[in-house]
Amino acid sequence: MGKVEIRPLEAKDAEEFSALRRAVTADNPVPMGLSMDEELTRPLEGFRDQLSSPAPNAAFGAFVDGVLQGCAALAWTSRFESSRHKALLWGTFVAPNHRGQGIARMVVGRAIEHGRNNALQRINLMVYIPNVPAVALYEGFGFTPYGVEPKAVFLNGQYYDGQHMTLALGETAATA
Repeated sequence: MGKVEIRPLEAKDAEEFSALRRAVTADNPVPMGLSMDEELTRPLEGFRDQLSSPAPNAAFGAFVDGVLQGCAALAWTSRFESSRHKALLWGTFVAPNHRGQGIARMVVGRAIEHGRNNALQRINLMVYIPNVPAVALYEGFGFTPYGVEPKAVFLNGQYYDGQHMTLALGETAATA
């Protein structure tokens, strides 16, 4: 693997982000939760908006020799103070030809660090199952399952469940 740089993604990265999503979806649509036809309907402007979400929302990209090869993002799920203690980890994927090289671990680790730096108490996610490598990655960071959404997506004539997972980041008695 070449030189890896982890940095926040911005609106200017939308085209590369879209291309990576398409490569991942073409390889296997289940982890993305969209068919290729659905993925192809997503406009670049939507990705620009997504990558421009106001802080503390953030998406992080792993660039190998200057090319985006993986990403992970955090999104606060509400603008209200009552829910500002938690965020959703989303958009975690790695180019098929760069898997197994620790890229997912790098970007997820950076997203978790960003959450800690922004006073998060909890990070939640959903992974479509079976996805043994993704579940192992998240468990390696300390995520634990807390529920399953049956038939979360329907792709290629088959239903896939969604495994919900959560990670506690230093809860105190007041926030537990």
